[in-house]
Formats: sequence, structure tokens, C-alpha cells
Amino acid sequence: MEEKNKIIPVYLLVIFMAVFIGTGVFLILNNKKLPSGKEAASTAVKQTQGSLNLELSGNETLSVNKEFAIDVVADSNKKNIVGYDLVLYYDTSSFEFVNATSNITDFKIYSYSKGNYLSFLATKTLQGQASSVFTQTKIASIIFKPKKAGKFNFALKPLLGGDKTDLVTDKTEVLNPGLNELKVEVF
Repeated sequence: MEEKNKIIPVYLLVIFMAVFIGTGVFLILNNKKLPSGKEAASTAVKQTQGSLNLELSGNETLSVNKEFAIDVVADSNKKNIVGYDLVLYYDTSSFEFVNATSNITDFKIYSYSKGNYLSFLATKTLQGQASSVFTQTKIASIIFKPKKAGKFNFALKPLLGGDKTDLVTDKTEVLNPGLNELKVEVF
């Protein structure tokens, strides 16, 4: 009887080793290189078509406590747009977000503060029947008030905190446009 009890652990050990070796062989044969952190972030949202650019509205000098506007200029690559999303990253401790307005009457824009960035959602109204093909079109203006002097960046980000920058066509195609950064200096 003692002989039988010694054999059972040996069988269990052999089975365990076979499973361990089999798993190792499976992993080696199916080894696919996973992208590193930077590669994963850059491949998460690939540019497809169009562009969204930030431009300083006017040629004014920016001063502390004096509101200024940043325009969003879009190119939809000849596609009819019915909505868009923006993710705007900036130094929230240096600027107060005042409001955002749509420069196209057929669109309604909604803004959401997400801590260190703003998220915008713009949708075409049901009454808007005209085609919305953007060709270097100023689609929105975002108003800020500087809190302190210095050099700062405003950047449209493709993906941040689950929010995404994109253009949506009338055929529900999602375009991931080229984006830019805007450098400003406040005196």
C-alpha cells in the first residue's frame, strides 16, 4: 500500500512537467512581438484623412487676464462631415477655459472638462441640410483667459483618457485627421 502512495506523487509530477513543457513550447511557437509602450500609443490611432489644426485668432499680444481665442481649422478631405470630437490638452493651471462656440451654424458644440484637458463633441443639427465639406474651414473657436505669463502649448491629441479626436462623415466613416500643436506666449 505504501508503494502505491509513492507512485501517485511521481505520476502527478510527470503530468505537471508535461503540462509545463507543453505550455512553454506553445508560447515559443506562437510568440508574437507586442508593441512597446510608445509603439502601442502611436499605433492606437492612425491618421486616415483630413486635418484639424489650432490657430491663434488674430494677431493680438496675449496678456494675463485678457481673453483670447484659439480657432480650430478643419479639412475633411472632400468628405461630408456630420460630427467631430476634439481632445485639447493644455496647462490647466495657467489658463481658464471660458467657452467654445461653433463657427458653423449647422453644428452644436458641447465641452467637457476632464482635469488636464478638454473634450469637445460637435454634432450637426437635424435642421442642417447643407453639405459640410471642410476645406481649411474655421469650425470652432475656443476662448481662454491666461492666469500667468510664460510660454505654453495647446495640443490636439488623437487619444487621451478614453476620449478621441476625429471627424465623422455622413456615411458614419470615422476619420482620424492629422493634428498640430500651438505654441503661445503670454506677457
